[in-house]
Amino acid sequence: MVEELFSQPGVCSVHWDERTEAITVEWDGDVGGEDYRDVMERVLDRIVDLDATKLLVDARKQGLMSEGDQDWTVADWQPRAVDAGLTHKAVVYPEARPARTTVDMSARKRPHPGLERLFTDGLEEARKWLQTK
Repeated sequence: MVEELFSQPGVCSVHWDERTEAITVEWDGDVGGEDYRDVMERVLDRIVDLDATKLLVDARKQGLMSEGDQDWTVADWQPRAVDAGLTHKAVVYPEARPARTTVDMSARKRPHPGLERLFTDGLEEARKWLQTK
């Protein structure tokens, strides 16, 4: 069963997926700055509320991410998410090559030792990986 946690039209939808026992963020286009950070803060709140340990980021429709948002995610949000209990994160790469490059650049910035990650082109592969965790 998939339960919608919240959505922001044109930006993303966020669900709880019982099959993977993961919060799923499905991005829908370009987002950045305050809108991006607001969504990620709300995701962090859901990690805490649900005692979630797994996150699936479906970035297939995601646009470019600014370097500032990348830095904020890695240096600020990610450590707080790990402190809140996040242990596994699966990311499905964006379909657009420039957006994929920004995901790769972000992934290389100070990976958190308490967070096991998978980057893949396939949504089902990401789900299966999370089910094993």
